[in-house]
Amino acid sequence: MGRLLYSRYWPTFERVLPLAALVVYLAGVVITAGMFSIDDTYVRYALACVVVQAVSLLLLSAGLIGGKRIAVTRGERRQRTVDRISSLFAQFSFDPVCRPDLLSAAREHPSEFLDVWQESLSRLKGSSRQRVEEILIETGLDQQTVGELANPDPGQVLRAIALLRKMENPPLAALEKALDHPADVVRMAARITIIARGSSQGQERILSQLSGLPFWQRVVLFQQIPADSSALQHYLTLAFEAGEETEMLAALEFIISSQRLQPIRAVKRLAGSSSVEVRIKFFKALPFLASDEDTVPILQLGLDDLDWRARAMAARACGVLRVASLGPELLRRFACATNPVEASHLAGALAALQGDAWRRLQEFTRADNDMTRAIATDVIEKHLAHHREQPL
Repeated sequence: MGRLLYSRYWPTFERVLPLAALVVYLAGVVITAGMFSIDDTYVRYALACVVVQAVSLLLLSAGLIGGKRIAVTRGERRQRTVDRISSLFAQFSFDPVCRPDLLSAAREHPSEFLDVWQESLSRLKGSSRQRVEEILIETGLDQQTVGELANPDPGQVLRAIALLRKMENPPLAALEKALDHPADVVRMAARITIIARGSSQGQERILSQLSGLPFWQRVVLFQQIPADSSALQHYLTLAFEAGEETEMLAALEFIISSQRLQPIRAVKRLAGSSSVEVRIKFFKALPFLASDEDTVPILQLGLDDLDWRARAMAARACGVLRVASLGPELLRRFACATNPVEASHLAGALAALQGDAWRRLQEFTRADNDMTRAIATDVIEKHLAHHREQPL
């Protein structure tokens, strides 16, 4: 059924099937009506409709019951086969003497063999794992699985990708073909495999597509790429030097989500970007950017930004980076802040700076401004509670 559903004939089949069902139903009614010797035509055809519908329901019920019974029987038989192959794999992982039996099982029950092989590979390590991986190549099922990557059925392709990525050296060139599959879920699975296990060229290909992907897909891919990937460093460098907004946003999202220090050049240019979204994400990511430029002037640019969201992220960065020299500026801005979110970040930065900034923040708990007093009190209480929870 799956092959038909994803074949090129399915649209035609979908249009023809309702019409064919209607024709069969009408033909059944006409034939059944001819079997009744009732003079009233209306009554004869009404009775024929009821009979045809009743017979159809009975046949459908019988088909469902029979199908369920067949499915249960096949499931039980399949489980017995899986248990037998699992037992063979357990023996094989310690002693290769049962290799002929495993090869025979692979020929007779390839689907069940692949399921057990995948599960075994997830559990074994060392020489046992290597033996289990080698036997797949010996059976030839690895090439059969590679062939499934061209299957129009997304379920079959996803199964093939899941199997191949378990291998020590998966066929990445073949997996890259799945990037052109019409199903988005298949393309995403291929991207995850390539960016986690692929070559630098394959990783660069995936990274170059990031700006056109939905946010959640970018986050998933960011979590998969190795931190020491040369393709990643090349991508970040190009993204920030090219000046394309979507590329810069994607790169900044990676830095924010990974929470790892990244060497970046020309960060001051990003602080002055014409895109407010880039500026906001830049100041949010600034604590994770390793640059040889002086951070204080860059943070001052953020605190002077026309958009309150960028100013709030710059204030937050001041606290994370412990830039004590900007304490007086943060105090001045907190005293006249009108946006509660920006004021909260300013107060949080002052609390993080400790020293004179912390003492001055405590004075705002007696301020005349209700918002300033409430935010200062709340931030101080959270700061003290956090320190009380820290182990001695």
